[in-house]
Amino acid sequence: MELIRITTYNDLGRYEKEWSAILEENDNTNPFIEYEFVYNWWRFLGKDEKVEIYAVKENDRMIAFCPFQSEKTWYGYILHFLALGDANYMDLIVRKKDMDRIIMFVFDTLIKEKKRVVFYLHGLLESVETHSKLSNYLKARNMKERYSRIVTPYIDLKNITYEDYMKPRHKLHGLDRREKRLRLLGDVQLQISPASEINQVFKLHQKRWKKKNDTSGFSSERKQAFFKYLAEQSNGKLRVRLSTLKLRNEMIAFTYGFACRGRYLGYVLGHDSDFDVYGPGRVLVKEKIKRNIDDGFQKLDMSIGYEPYKLEWNTDSDYTRKTIFSTNTFRASIYRYFLWLKEKLISRVRKYYSIVIFRRNTIGKLKYYLRNKDKFHFWKDIWKNRLQPFLYERKHYLIAKLTVSEMKLNSHFEQITPEMVLSMKGERKETLQKIYNGYKGYYATDENKAFWVNENVIRLDDIEVVENLKKKTIYIRDWENENLKQILSFVQGKYRPKYIFVHVNKHDKKNIQSLESNDFEITERLSYSRVLGKKKVKKDVEI
Repeated sequence: MELIRITTYNDLGRYEKEWSAILEENDNTNPFIEYEFVYNWWRFLGKDEKVEIYAVKENDRMIAFCPFQSEKTWYGYILHFLALGDANYMDLIVRKKDMDRIIMFVFDTLIKEKKRVVFYLHGLLESVETHSKLSNYLKARNMKERYSRIVTPYIDLKNITYEDYMKPRHKLHGLDRREKRLRLLGDVQLQISPASEINQVFKLHQKRWKKKNDTSGFSSERKQAFFKYLAEQSNGKLRVRLSTLKLRNEMIAFTYGFACRGRYLGYVLGHDSDFDVYGPGRVLVKEKIKRNIDDGFQKLDMSIGYEPYKLEWNTDSDYTRKTIFSTNTFRASIYRYFLWLKEKLISRVRKYYSIVIFRRNTIGKLKYYLRNKDKFHFWKDIWKNRLQPFLYERKHYLIAKLTVSEMKLNSHFEQITPEMVLSMKGERKETLQKIYNGYKGYYATDENKAFWVNENVIRLDDIEVVENLKKKTIYIRDWENENLKQILSFVQGKYRPKYIFVHVNKHDKKNIQSLESNDFEITERLSYSRVLGKKKVKKDVEI
């Protein structure tokens, strides 16, 4: 056997047929080792990387390929699989029957050639035999192996029906309720979208991750061309499947995924943050599962990670390894041990989702403010909106009730419609949340100065107070935006209530006088305090 080093993607292009033939014979379902992914990753993203793909030649034909990147350092060399950070899984491209001898030949040759080398191999699925064959080789060579592993949830779609699968899951996180309220806004459909919509996907992803710590870089300027090109390809065993959830033809959620020989892998999932409360990502996952079953996929791979939604939707779990080993030289052994400690720490941290969320959201938001500090009164904003409320905050509200004795029906307001909300620019997220929480909005001339009516609860979101209402009772918020007498006249005709509740700041003398002049009486006093993050609400009922 002969080991041939391929150092340009143009040279790799000569071996497409041999590469693909090996994977076809193995019935490969890993999209990241398909020729189309590796070649185009190298072409778009790996030009400045030290890519070294080693081909094994025997009897004048190529029988294996090893996709590595190489770095020369103070201790020697480090070899890792290519596309680290972009390919969730990676492997050797070799026929199953040749695996043992190829591993022995390739690693023996590389160790002899480079002498001081650390191997850092990510993405080895435990359901594939490569990791065990590699472990056997290392034991035979008396080389120490260290590895970390991360859960890789998936849904086994073989021999299941959508109805049976969904029975224990349709109420997860109020999925039915959220979907029902989302559909009240308009027609909701799952679509397999064409590649021409990829730019809208990038925009949605950027909006979603603007204030978060995005480690994927999916929509970064550097990577857009790569993912767009893959989406435009329709030949080969690797195909991009762009699933989008649309509300009134507006894209509100998407999944960029790969289809490969009966396996669907969800690579990037995102949704419009304006719709957070409706859970469009979960609705999309539900619809995508149904579509994948209908389309004959055998496996829906949710990819690596401990995200709660993956562990709620999956039926089974695989594990993905990062394997680290080195030659037994002193410096290489030291660095191998350092890498192992680093991976051990990372793998432990990833199991604590609260830490992941802190890094993603809190650190991400801080980075966003630092990047844009010239656009904000940076420290003033941090102090006023973050630090000061955490250290110390007090709020006082009064709940006032009007007992309706006679109807006054001489005013008219227009209702806020879903179409109007979806076309809003500035306050869309807040308005959508009000509608989700059961409010109906009304306005005279300016929809931005609407008042909102709730027939179910009194909600003071800023102090986290929710109180249920009895029948024939309504609660009005933002009533200060319009003339109170006209509002009362309108809601009496619209809802025919016996009681009307509102709230007002304890220190707002003007609005308190307005309520008193309209026969409201104070029924409850609410005091909210927050000291070093600890919250307390005190309620005093007026007798």
